[in-house]
Amino acid sequence: MTSEPGPRRRRGRWWGIAATIIASAGILAVGAVAVLGYTVDPLWGWMLFVAFPFSIAVGAIGGVLGVVGVFVARADRGGYAWPVVALVLGWGQVLLGNGFLNGWFI
Repeated sequence: MTSEPGPRRRRGRWWGIAATIIASAGILAVGAVAVLGYTVDPLWGWMLFVAFPFSIAVGAIGGVLGVVGVFVARADRGGYAWPVVALVLGWGQVLLGNGFLNGWFI
């Protein structure tokens, strides 16, 4: 007799989903300030100086959680999609936000 295998563990998937949600918060903050600046009042543009550092910090946290998700997915032999999405979103925010604040894109 053979026993059925146990349920597959999906911890990496949940780490990746949580990291993607956290990294998306920074994108939403910058997007909301940009929309308010273009539609409601042009003076809202100064809020980007608050939103960009927030986006960089939240992106870094999401990227680190994405790295943890990749390692956990590797240990569980599970899917890597959500942790990799979190890595791309998080570190993309860090690189683009840092580049904008340092004057690389002006």
